[in-house]
Amino acid sequence: MFVKQGVLVTLLLASSSTIYAADEWSVLIHGATIHSDCKKGKGKKSKTCDFNNFNPGLGLSWAFGGDKDTGKVSLLGGTYKDSHKKMAVYGGMSYRKEWYITSHTFAGLGVQAGYLDGSGARGLAILPMATIGYKSLALEIGYAPNVKFVPGRNHVAVTTFSLRWTL
Repeated sequence: MFVKQGVLVTLLLASSSTIYAADEWSVLIHGATIHSDCKKGKGKKSKTCDFNNFNPGLGLSWAFGGDKDTGKVSLLGGTYKDSHKKMAVYGGMSYRKEWYITSHTFAGLGVQAGYLDGSGARGLAILPMATIGYKSLALEIGYAPNVKFVPGRNHVAVTTFSLRWTL
């Protein structure tokens, strides 16, 4: 079910490519996470700190607004194998601003926000990002702190590592 939803989101974004051919498209390649600030519970039904740190998956991003000076606004969606070894699906928007260090090397900051169904969550998710890249390939590092006010269980701090390949 989750795979079908992820494929549907990706296909909907991709179907717009002929209309908006001049805009920026990127393939998102999800890879790994680091889980921290986990306190293992005691008892049979308590929280475990045994999370999956290898999270392969694919997504698609369409930057439809902004530019190098103002930052870029994107629609994005995709699917990945989550920290519980299940398929997660997401869709939302992102904003990122990049600064060029040399003519081809850049660093940036941004935020992604949208709907996440997976990783122990079903609902709104927000992920601040830092980016470092060269030409059309960028490493995106996201960080979600351990917050107690979010509904659900198994809360830990999560650092994500993904690649963005701009087509």
